Amino acid sequence: MGINLPEDDLWAEYPDHPVADWQAEVANGDTRLGYWDWVSARIT
Repeated sequence: MGINLPEDDLWAEYPDHPVADWQAEVANGDTRLGYWDWVSARIT
């Protein structure tokens, strides 16, 4: 993955890609990726 995952905060989120956006895509069936994989796909 091209990002540094936070080791001390399991609930951290990437500033430009909020968890709420990922949750909406999951709920709509638009992604099956986990949050950090989804972020990585967005920034690479």
